[in-house]
Amino acid sequence: MIINLDVLTANVESKNLSSSYMPVRTNYNECDWNAVSGLFVSSALGIEIKKYSAEQFEEDCEKAFKDKLSEESFWNVLKKTYFENQDLFKVAPHCLLLNANKEKTTAADQRVATVLDSLLGEIRIEFDVEHHLNFIEKIIISTLKAQLVKKRPEGSEPPYLPFLADCLQQDILFLAKNPKYMLEELPHFLALYTFLYTSQLALNLPEWEAGPPKPKPLYFILDTEKASSERTEIKNYGWESFTKAAHDIFPMLSMMEALQLPKTPKKPLWKIASELRESSDTQYTEHLKDYTLRFKDERGIKREIEPAENSIEWLRNLLRLACDQFDKAWAKPGSDRPDINSKIVRAIEKYIAEGFVQNRRRGGNVLVLNQDTLLLLTNISIGSSERLRLVELIEAFEQRGVFFDKQSQLRLVDFYERIGNVERMSDSGEAVYVRKTI
Repeated sequence: MIINLDVLTANVESKNLSSSYMPVRTNYNECDWNAVSGLFVSSALGIEIKKYSAEQFEEDCEKAFKDKLSEESFWNVLKKTYFENQDLFKVAPHCLLLNANKEKTTAADQRVATVLDSLLGEIRIEFDVEHHLNFIEKIIISTLKAQLVKKRPEGSEPPYLPFLADCLQQDILFLAKNPKYMLEELPHFLALYTFLYTSQLALNLPEWEAGPPKPKPLYFILDTEKASSERTEIKNYGWESFTKAAHDIFPMLSMMEALQLPKTPKKPLWKIASELRESSDTQYTEHLKDYTLRFKDERGIKREIEPAENSIEWLRNLLRLACDQFDKAWAKPGSDRPDINSKIVRAIEKYIAEGFVQNRRRGGNVLVLNQDTLLLLTNISIGSSERLRLVELIEAFEQRGVFFDKQSQLRLVDFYERIGNVERMSDSGEAVYVRKTI
């Protein structure tokens, strides 16, 4: 079975389903990236803390230290350093699990973590931190590890964007070998990947007939650059192309959810299309046709259905109608669906794209990378290599969904030269090498 025929033969539901591939909903979308980091580390390590608060942990640490230290007053110094000044979370990744306590995390935190889990897949990482710890920190970690339990495998969704999943897995394995750097950058890293995921999802969803997703051009500039209207890539494949595509995320994912088979791994739209194309079973064509006609009537959509002869063409009609129900030009008069979808798009712009967009007045909104984000992206893209040629680094950026036009690429070299991590063998870009900063 490729799609859920029970759904296609039943009455059309009046509500649209939410999807675990969606990082936002209509309400309560502000997430705490420290909490998301804790949830992500829990999945990456395959361990969790059950009903154990940071306050209880502090009490247990106090007892452990007072048993070992001759002067009890020394505990007050440790308490101020590690607990009041939050240095605890710089000791080891395991400490981030204290942020993953269910009493602390919100639905928004968990939604984003679920999306990131789909990119993480079955990858599990280990941190060799013991030899980096001092005597005090070893006691802290030993106290914490006494509360850790193995996390029951829940089975993450297969990634909608396999190419981005490959990148995240490669990058997190690199960061795991540099735990101090990872602790400094993990919230930033996850915020970056959440935006890259959301933007590439938006751009790839309409291409569901073309097979597995590929990185789609999305152009950024450095935050120190000017954004003139003459830069065609920035204008045509930048912020506006992303926000326009974002309007179809919820409609298309909602319909994808309706087609899923129960109690089986989720199939992305491009996977469904591939299987339908290979199938000679005519029942899919018949049921998709019937459901599409009934869906149009139930939703009161004004657009006429295109002539169709096979399952792919009927699925194309159905997905078009799924988007039309949220479009004021085609939706049923008086429907609140367009407003609901607008709320979702605004949530994406406000909570997911925050930190990656600037308004440049006459230039409008543009996608930007600030210095910290650019250095992080550079380091993870170079990864385990000592250095990369500039052209190779640009390719690594693009594989992650970050594109720069020629003007920005020149500014990149200027930036790298300023911080001293570039080797220029000649004036040719082919002979410019970039090193990591860690």
